[in-house]
Amino acid sequence: MKSTSGVPSTGRSYSTALQIILGMLRGSAEVTGGSVRKEEQMDHAKSILVLFIATMMFSPGCGQKATDEIDFGTVKNSTYRNEYFGLTVALPPDWSVQDQETRQRLLDFGSQAIAGDNKSLKAVLKASELATANLFAAFKHPLGAPVPYNPNILCVAERVRHMPGIKSGKDYLFHSRRILESSQMEVSFPIDVSTESLGGQNFGVMHTEMSMAGMAVRQKYYAAIMKGYALTFIVSFTTDEEESSLQSILKSVTFR
Repeated sequence: MKSTSGVPSTGRSYSTALQIILGMLRGSAEVTGGSVRKEEQMDHAKSILVLFIATMMFSPGCGQKATDEIDFGTVKNSTYRNEYFGLTVALPPDWSVQDQETRQRLLDFGSQAIAGDNKSLKAVLKASELATANLFAAFKHPLGAPVPYNPNILCVAERVRHMPGIKSGKDYLFHSRRILESSQMEVSFPIDVSTESLGGQNFGVMHTEMSMAGMAVRQKYYAAIMKGYALTFIVSFTTDEEESSLQSILKSVTFR
């Protein structure tokens, strides 16, 4: 990725931005004008962290918006469908699925928290938006529920066709892991990146663990390269029971 307005695409800018995001994880501010409280802010900041790491690595910084090329998909009768990828995912009927407006408000909040008044960093984040489409986000509990942690699943598509060396989900996750390892974050990788099948497609799978608000938060990233995009599912949880419920969702994934 090219530097934008003096912001380097590697090195110190990564750790600086990541430290700002970590401040979001520990903060207690509310989203202005919204109903997202401390616990949701931390959960969503985790998601923003993942997206930011990926887009800083792969965003070309120019060109057509990803959302002009692919569709966000729809959720009807607890089933997510995306025509571009031929993707179908069955979501539990009692889970809370965020609409596009809510997802965008949270991303705007995250971008503001990351960039502040730094115009150069804002330009980098704006460029990253061109390459990324946040397809859906589902949480086990409604926003504001009095729970220690709100397990969730996100689906993201990021354009990578300008990076011909990324031929598989494992290639994509290789770079994501390297950035995490080079940052100042205390992230562990309990096992090596592996491969699993979802809906008949091979996905690279990366496991991470991070301490957040006194809890050990675990994440699994599933990535596959399709139609010039890295299609990624990200599941976040703290217990084996939460992981099991998220795995049930992933088992419902189909591609036509």
